[in-house]
Amino acid sequence: MSTINVRPSTSASGSVGYVLYGRDSEREQKLKEDGRTRAASFAMKMAGGASTPAEFVKRAERLAEAHGRKNQLQSYVLAFHPDEFDVTNQEDLDRVRDLAVELAERMHSADYMVVVHKDSAGGHAHAHILVVNHDNFTGRSLQRYTSWKHGLRQLNDELMRDEGLSVLPDPEEPKPDWELRREAFAPGGFEQVLGDKIYESLLDKRSVNRAVFEQVLSEHGITLAVTNRDGWSYKMRRTNNGKLGRKKASGLTPEFTAAGAQTIFDYHSRKGKKHGSTGQDATGGHEGGNAVSGYADVGELNLGARRRQAANREVDGGSHESYRVREGDGRGTDEEDGSPVDLAAARAALHAAARRRDEKAAAGDRENARKRRAAAEQQRRREAARWVERDALRSRGVLDDAGDHQAAEDDGFGLG
Repeated sequence: MSTINVRPSTSASGSVGYVLYGRDSEREQKLKEDGRTRAASFAMKMAGGASTPAEFVKRAERLAEAHGRKNQLQSYVLAFHPDEFDVTNQEDLDRVRDLAVELAERMHSADYMVVVHKDSAGGHAHAHILVVNHDNFTGRSLQRYTSWKHGLRQLNDELMRDEGLSVLPDPEEPKPDWELRREAFAPGGFEQVLGDKIYESLLDKRSVNRAVFEQVLSEHGITLAVTNRDGWSYKMRRTNNGKLGRKKASGLTPEFTAAGAQTIFDYHSRKGKKHGSTGQDATGGHEGGNAVSGYADVGELNLGARRRQAANREVDGGSHESYRVREGDGRGTDEEDGSPVDLAAARAALHAAARRRDEKAAAGDRENARKRRAAAEQQRRREAARWVERDALRSRGVLDDAGDHQAAEDDGFGLG
């Protein structure tokens, strides 16, 4: 079974940088040196055949600026229960990628990037779906499937049923975990930086209890404060003024509260016992040895604040553009050359299926509307007939009275 959630993103560079490298500068440097990213599986589709994350970011920024939009992306997280997909099985991770691609195709006619992670704190496979906030067919911002309540959950459930996967019988809107919740905070701001470091600390395999977790937090310059009134809070020095800042755990995400963290501690503890160790592995913690390689060169992607492009730059878009999808299976450059894979036929089939679905739904809507109009017209006719009948009865009565009166006058019995 899966859950889906969405948040708008005002920073394409920040969102892309996070899903590819995270926020730990040392780990980011290590990944780049090794020619790797966090992605366990990867796919990207862009108008015009572009195929690098840097091009994806530039296009998102350019379109947002040209149209005066605050939000550059819609950021989705599609997460699966650990029992459904095994994070240690590359075929399962690629299946998660394919499901995310299909969901993106069903949702929008827009550029998207799919990044699958296997390093979640709870050990579940999940996919980040970053969609440029621009409909390539209409030229408008994305209007559909931007809310869990208004179609997104239903569309995801429909996809899971079509793919033979289980669906939650009584779904509730999932509480966003940190990887989605972070989009609600200012890029590079105190809350986002603090949350990223807390999340890194929770991901650390050493964090099997609160005491060790506090030690790991201290390595990131964070202190855990616990009170009966506020529960867990986190403190960290602000970079802009050096003052100590504080944020309640519940104000960031439920994952960072005592109850949420305990669930993650238990997961690390069980996993450590299963593998005979609770310490970090040789790769430095949660980074898998088979992460997708060949994506380290993101075209000089600047993960800091990017300068805005000139407003008069040509905005490339439109439904006539060709598409390429770049995919990775997580096996490295020895088995995957990382070159763009032309899946035009597959995409055309998906679009055709979507069109057939839409046409069928539209035909059903038209038929229902026709039936409603026919029923309403029939009702109006019945009402009109009743009124005609009433008028006829009233008119007949008036005429009868007038006839009697005239007859009386003719016979000389008039009163006036």
